[in-house]
Amino acid sequence: MNKSSKYLLFISFMYGILINISNPAYPEYLRFLEIDDKFIGWFLATASIGLLLMSPLWGALGDILDRNKVIGYSFIGFAIGQIIFGLASNPVLMLLASMISGLSIAGFLVNLYSYINDSYKDEHFRNKMLSYAVSLYLVGGALAYLGGGFLTEMITNLRYIFIGQGFFVLLFSAYIIFEKTDLEDIDHHLTRSSFVSKLAKIKTLPWVPIYTITLTFFISFSHNNVKRFFDYYIIHEGYSSIDLGFNIFTVGIVSLLANLLIAPFFLKRMHNFRFLQIQFFFAVIFLYLTITSNNLMSGLYTYYLLYTIMLAVYEPTAISFMSENKTVPQGILVGVRQSSVGLGTTLGFIIGGYLYEYDRISVFYLSIFNFILVFIAFSVLIMIKRKDVQRYRKNYLEERK
Repeated sequence: MNKSSKYLLFISFMYGILINISNPAYPEYLRFLEIDDKFIGWFLATASIGLLLMSPLWGALGDILDRNKVIGYSFIGFAIGQIIFGLASNPVLMLLASMISGLSIAGFLVNLYSYINDSYKDEHFRNKMLSYAVSLYLVGGALAYLGGGFLTEMITNLRYIFIGQGFFVLLFSAYIIFEKTDLEDIDHHLTRSSFVSKLAKIKTLPWVPIYTITLTFFISFSHNNVKRFFDYYIIHEGYSSIDLGFNIFTVGIVSLLANLLIAPFFLKRMHNFRFLQIQFFFAVIFLYLTITSNNLMSGLYTYYLLYTIMLAVYEPTAISFMSENKTVPQGILVGVRQSSVGLGTTLGFIIGGYLYEYDRISVFYLSIFNFILVFIAFSVLIMIKRKDVQRYRKNYLEERK
């Protein structure tokens, strides 16, 4: 593994820690401010708007500039947003600060995925890198939830968590910007003169990437609702921030193992579409069993962990499929895909916030319904692309002989 690969994995891990360290404090902080449940969705959504609005732009900037510096700039913007959030007392200003954070940090994953897709030509190694990167930012996030849970219980004035987070992210962004690792893509490094013409090629995308990007909307709508509203649900059910932190830490470790062991194993043996179909079939079952469990914690540490395994391997699977399209530069293509993530997440949080106030468990039932639609959609796609799916399996079996 070369220097660039190790560096990518390191910043993925740090991204998971630095971005998530304040998450356990959000439910307690908003409750302290006496903000209604229906507005929880708006606070979550403002950060997701960044993915919707800025992902293609961040991706395009990465195509033009060194992705390393673009990633550094995105961290700076996030840090500024978090510091403002911690200093603000006005809910409107807090919403604005969340939006600044979201608009900024949208640049990280877009450029991380784009660089991996463009620069690792061996499909098996590329899938491994995607799995490793996702795994490390998930385990970083798990550690952040664990530490953040303890911080939330220990610190009386929770605004210091957000302010401190901002300053640590600023320090890390300085490290990234002055780090000499070159993250310029091998194939799709654009010149400024070709930017507009390359951007226009989005219109030439085949229908299959458009179809899967559309499904990304429903997946993000549902999965991000499940992840974030469980944070609030656990607290509102009377458990502590430490309980929340331990649960998310466990989820992160399980996600790590899923990405290291399960994703590479199945991606090598079956077509992406088949693997995605299987993931959402079981996601529906395990999520339903989680929310209907008689004991919340037992459900979270059994069925929800199985649900996590299914969804943990979704991201590397979907991003790997994006790499197969060479019509549009990866920065722009992945940016469009991340915009779909942002749109789904934003609307999901807004709608989820109102549902959560009406009936807290209903937000999870809506996610189950959407996952059923996604499973059906991938089943239809497999029927249409049956020959490709069968050929992929046949080629694998022939290689084994």
